[in-house]
Formats: sequence, structure tokens, C-alpha cells
Amino acid sequence: MNTNSFTTRIVNALSYLSIFFLPVIFPLIVWVISQASDNQTSIKSNARKAFGTQVFPLVYVIFALLVYSINSLQQFTTHAGALFGLLLTLALLIALLLFIYNVAMGVKMLIGRE
Repeated sequence: MNTNSFTTRIVNALSYLSIFFLPVIFPLIVWVISQASDNQTSIKSNARKAFGTQVFPLVYVIFALLVYSINSLQQFTTHAGALFGLLLTLALLIALLLFIYNVAMGVKMLIGRE
């Protein structure tokens, strides 16, 4: 087995599995470091995907908070709580699906089925 291939698989798997220990931060660091190296396209691509799937729920929750804030500032606030509850429920569902995706991709990278 090629050591470079093994190292690439481990780094790719850690980018996805970092959802357990350093979500968003670890894939971002790997992505930034891999930008300096032109021959690490697999690491760069997988770190970018892992970063995107880990940061999306956070961005969505910020969006939901903004919608709730804007809606609560208006006079018609009767449905603001229901809208916020719906948006947060959807955020939790998306976060759960992306969590499962990250774990599945991490295992897939570890066993070498990229």
C-alpha cells in the first residue's frame, strides 16, 4: 500500500469525522493548508466538502434567528414563534442528516471507497 495514499485516506476521513472533535475548525485548517500544495486535490476537495457540510447547520440557524428577529420587529407577530419553531425543527433535521453524512463519508474514506 502506498504511504501517500494511506495518509490521504486518513486525512480525508479525519476531515469528515472531525464532527466529533473539532467540527468546522479541523476541515477549515486542512483546506487552508492543502491550498498551498497543488498535488493534494483529493484532500482539498474532501476538506472543502466536510467544511461545507459542517458549517451549513450553523449558517442555517443564524438565518432562522435573523428571520425571527425581523419578523418579531414587525407588527404582525402572531406567527413569529411558529415560523421560528418550524425553521429550527428543519435545522435540526438538516443537522442530523449532515451528521450522518459526515460519519458515512469518514468511514467510506477509511475503508478506501472514495
